[in-house]
Amino acid sequence: MPDVVVIGGGAVGLAAARELRGRGLTVTLVERGQPGRAASWASAGIISEPMGSDDDPNHRLMALSYRLWPAFAAALQAETGLDPEFRLPGCLIPASDDREMQRLRRLQEQNALGADAVLEGEALRAAEPALGPVVRAALRRPGGNVENRRLCQALELAARGRGVEFRCGSEVRAIRIENERVASVELAGEVIAADRVLVAAGAWSGMLAGCRPAVPVRPQRGQILALDSGDVRLRHVILAPGDPYLVPRVDGRIVVGATREEAGWDASLTAGGVARLLTAALRIAPSLAGCTIRELWTGFRPLSPDGVPIIGAGAAQGLYFATGHGPSGIGPLPGTVALLLASITGETPPIPAGSYSPARFDAGTAATAPI
Repeated sequence: MPDVVVIGGGAVGLAAARELRGRGLTVTLVERGQPGRAASWASAGIISEPMGSDDDPNHRLMALSYRLWPAFAAALQAETGLDPEFRLPGCLIPASDDREMQRLRRLQEQNALGADAVLEGEALRAAEPALGPVVRAALRRPGGNVENRRLCQALELAARGRGVEFRCGSEVRAIRIENERVASVELAGEVIAADRVLVAAGAWSGMLAGCRPAVPVRPQRGQILALDSGDVRLRHVILAPGDPYLVPRVDGRIVVGATREEAGWDASLTAGGVARLLTAALRIAPSLAGCTIRELWTGFRPLSPDGVPIIGAGAAQGLYFATGHGPSGIGPLPGTVALLLASITGETPPIPAGSYSPARFDAGTAATAPI
């Protein structure tokens, strides 16, 4: 019997399994498809220093993760020999009209940023020559991205290397609870006895029977695409207000995303969604018009009702959650794992953990579709 069963093989599940195994626990990871091939594979992997108030739990988690990312990425590369391409070239938030200019100035003031944080005129064109004339100014912030697909591959390699057992292509039917504590995980045709279970199934977490509480996570469709950059060389990650984002990759791709659609489980690419992304991207960087489209895809973000991730102990003894990260994607990964491990081991959490607790949701009956 494993010490922990991890349900879900995305970035969070893989990273948690790796860390738990590193603590000496035996771990079985159950994944309905291929590890790292769902929302984590679809992500743009943006990692940026957050702005805002420490009163915001999302800000606290992102700030913690931003501090942890360099060591986390370096350790993963050293362990596996696979570079997850964690880079911090900086992020630009562009402004094209008076309203957006006012927003930049408010952000500059609220976050006590220096006078040189907002770039205009020649300074802006020198910093990012690919920006079009419609961009009047940009706020420069620390940040960058990780190549999320390489990250997932490295996390899987690391978890396997440490001895995590993988059950791929297996659907979890339910978590069995007896006498208010976890007893087992029911698969199709098999039952795995377990004293501890981690639900890290992303947008599918809300469909898993037996969860206490039944976390109300729902999917949000994101359409996204990648261009071959050709001669266009973006120097920064571009984070336009209300999207799109433009993320340059080491291999020459530029990732353009992403829509935010309440479409249920419909994974379709739509003409309207792709057109919106391309229109907005070309408005920001007109030179992208000559780039070829390499790939288009969709993914499902796991949304929580209040927009705050769900991390920590559930209502049954031995049950834990790490889900509901919404559009923040890969960014909060290291902080999420640190919070989760503190909950499982009883250590002091690195930041106050109450805002992320699954206990904020009432217990209920989850849907019974397989996961």
